[in-house]
Amino acid sequence: MQIGFAKHIKISYRADMQTVIIRWQQPVTFTEFKMNCLAILSLAKEHTACSWLFDCRSKGEITQDESDWLSQEFYPKTLQLVASHVVVAWLLNPRQMQRLQEGGSLSAISSDCPDVMRKAFLTEQEAVQWLEDSVSKMEHRKSDL
Repeated sequence: MQIGFAKHIKISYRADMQTVIIRWQQPVTFTEFKMNCLAILSLAKEHTACSWLFDCRSKGEITQDESDWLSQEFYPKTLQLVASHVVVAWLLNPRQMQRLQEGGSLSAISSDCPDVMRKAFLTEQEAVQWLEDSVSKMEHRKSDL
């Protein structure tokens, strides 16, 4: 189900996966990036969606400011408003992935914590599979409690 579309983003919710998806169509400013993420937060809250796919392949590089903002402000707010655990798959282009693998320190993408699982991918198929597996594991852990 498509929710929003602007000149630089498309935001949707896939009920079959219980996943919020954002696709950047072109580079955006830091302010636009934050506004886009807050739109995701609103949609995720509406559907109680703890599974997210961030498609940054056309967005351009994730900046250190964006990464810091996500880690320090966005993820904590998400854990308060949406769910106690969130799974975030990042779709990156090959250049972004190479920089990340060469030691790029972007905590929003590469650092795991118990409440926000995150991982970067080159293909949507791999990202979707990981999201489905991760959500299944989270649901299994909840049922064991």
